[in-house]
Amino acid sequence: MSSKAPALSPTAKKIVAIRDKWHTKNHPFFREFGRGKLPMRAMGLYMAQHYRFVTWALPSFGLLLSKAPADVRLSIIENLAEEAGLMAIDRAGHKPHDHMLDIFAFTRAAGLKDKDVKALEQTPAWFARSLHYSRVMRDEPVGVALAMQATQEGQQVALNVDVVLPAFKKFYGYPRGSRAIAFFEEHAEADEEHSTRQITLCSKYLDTPAVQARAIQIAEEACRLRWESITDLYRSEVLKEKPILPHGI
Repeated sequence: MSSKAPALSPTAKKIVAIRDKWHTKNHPFFREFGRGKLPMRAMGLYMAQHYRFVTWALPSFGLLLSKAPADVRLSIIENLAEEAGLMAIDRAGHKPHDHMLDIFAFTRAAGLKDKDVKALEQTPAWFARSLHYSRVMRDEPVGVALAMQATQEGQQVALNVDVVLPAFKKFYGYPRGSRAIAFFEEHAEADEEHSTRQITLCSKYLDTPAVQARAIQIAEEACRLRWESITDLYRSEVLKEKPILPHGI
């Protein structure tokens, strides 16, 4: 989190601990990538699945916006404006980035066609994660939704800074500043801003024992689903496992 963040509540600290317990930077898929052992196509498929997830997640921000108090509404609007490239994060030297365009810049570099990314079938865990995220934004209290968001965007920082960006430079020929990896560079910093806002606000709105307990439960579910979504890719792209299907399919 940003050094500008105020002290967190005990519940928010537990949310951060859950995020770190399930942190996908420790997943074998990313450990393999960090050693230069995965083909670029594998990371391209990760980003293609992420694109499909985002097509669920971003519209669901509106569900949270519709019931949020003023300070949370402002945070959501800023987040969406930054995602769409309408404004830059509040850091020196940053320019607006359309994050969807950044995704496609990378998937093309990884050998995937735009039409194939858009038509990609989500794996079971990626689909479950998308549904879970949307349902939480629609149905759960504001503080619970913010806690869940913080565990997801908050993982992008260390994942990119500690694993992905160094591997791109060392093994894949993409130093910082390369157009193809703009998404990862941007999210190394943008998601620090986003998740800091979310975890700070969640400290404010997790204001009863029942809501605090619910936030811990939902955060754990979201982190497990994120981990399992990467496991789907590990099984298909690293272990080369075939899906178990009914006879005749």
